[in-house]
Amino acid sequence: MREVSQKARDVLEGGDYRVDWMMDLIYDDEPRAQNLMVLEPSFSWDLSAQVQGSGKCSVLWDDVFGQSIVPREIGDLFSPFGAEVQVDVMLSAGAFQERIPMGRFVLDSVPEGVEYAIPRPHGGLPVVAESRVTLDLADYFLRISRDTFAFPSSPKSASMWDEAQRLTGLPVFQSIPDRTLPTNITYEEDRLDALEKVFGPSNAWPALTPGGALTALPKAWGPPVGRIEDVISASLEMRSENVYNRVVVEGRNPDPNGKPWIAVAEVRDGFLRTQNADGSPSPVRGNTYRYSSDKFTSLDQCRAYADALLPNLARLRAVTRTVVVPFHPLFELGDVCVLVDPTRMGEESLVRVRGISHAGGETTLTVEVSE
Repeated sequence: MREVSQKARDVLEGGDYRVDWMMDLIYDDEPRAQNLMVLEPSFSWDLSAQVQGSGKCSVLWDDVFGQSIVPREIGDLFSPFGAEVQVDVMLSAGAFQERIPMGRFVLDSVPEGVEYAIPRPHGGLPVVAESRVTLDLADYFLRISRDTFAFPSSPKSASMWDEAQRLTGLPVFQSIPDRTLPTNITYEEDRLDALEKVFGPSNAWPALTPGGALTALPKAWGPPVGRIEDVISASLEMRSENVYNRVVVEGRNPDPNGKPWIAVAEVRDGFLRTQNADGSPSPVRGNTYRYSSDKFTSLDQCRAYADALLPNLARLRAVTRTVVVPFHPLFELGDVCVLVDPTRMGEESLVRVRGISHAGGETTLTVEVSE
C-alpha cells in the first residue's frame, strides 16, 4: 500500500474527508506547470497488462495573459511528445492536508481541446479566457514499449538491477535482492519483453512506483498489508481460460538429426476430461498448456514433467472478485489484503489486488482469492 502518514490513514478510516486530484506537468525533468486541478479523473491499473497504468482526465486553464493550453504544434505545453505528468490526490480534513502520489504518466494523446474566448473591448482578436484539454495518459511502460530494439541483442550487465535500469532509463527502487543474470538471454524487439526476462529468474514482475521509478513485484504472496472494509459490493468471477486439461512438454533431442521429444498428458475422466469414453470430444473439449525446455533430453523426462504439471493446471487455481469500496487511494497492485465480506456476514478471506480503478467517489478492486 502507498506510504502515507498515520494521520492520513486515520482520516481515511474515519471517512470524513475531501479529495482533490492534482497534477504537475513535466518536460525533460523540468516542471512546466504545477498544481493543476484535475477534472473528471478516471485512473486504473492492471497487473496482467504490460502497460499497467492508464488514465483519462481534463484540465481547465485560465490565464490573465490569454494563453491557451490547447496544443497546435509539437513542443506546445500539452503536446503529447515527451511531456509527462505527476498525478496526485490532495487529502483534506479540516486543517489537515496531505498530498498522496498516485502515479507518473506520459501524455499519450490529447483527444479534445476547447478554447473559450471573449471579444476585446476595443476590437481586435478575441482573448482566450479559458481553455480546456482532455488527456489520455499511460504509465512509463508505454514509452518503453514503443522504444523497440533495432536488432536482437543481449544483456550488457551481469547485475539484474543494472540491466533493468539500462533497458528502461528509469531510476530503480530495489525491492528484491540483486542477482546475476543468466548468460543465455536474448532480446528480440520489445523492451518490456526483455524486462520480463530480466526479472523472470527472480519470480517477479516489473512494476512502477507512484513516482515513476522502476521496481519489481514478487509473484509470491506476502503477508497482508491492509484490510478491505466498507465494501459496497463484491461480485464473484470464475474463468475457464487458465484451467488446462492437456499439457504438452517438449524437450531437446541430443541427436542433431532427431525430432524434439514431445510428451502429452491429459485429463481422462471427470468434468475436465478431454474426451468421452467412446473417443468423442467432451463438453469442455481441450485447453492445452505448452512447455518447452532444453533441460529435458529424453522422452521419459518429458513425460514425467507433463504428468507432474497436469494436476496443478487442471484445477481452478484462482477465483477473482470485483470489490467496490468508497474512494481509497492507498491500494497498489500486488497488495495482499484481508477482505471483510459483508455478503457473507463479515467472513474474512485473504486476497491479492490485481486491478484498481478510481472513478467518481468509488474505488473498484479486482482481487484474486487465496486458495
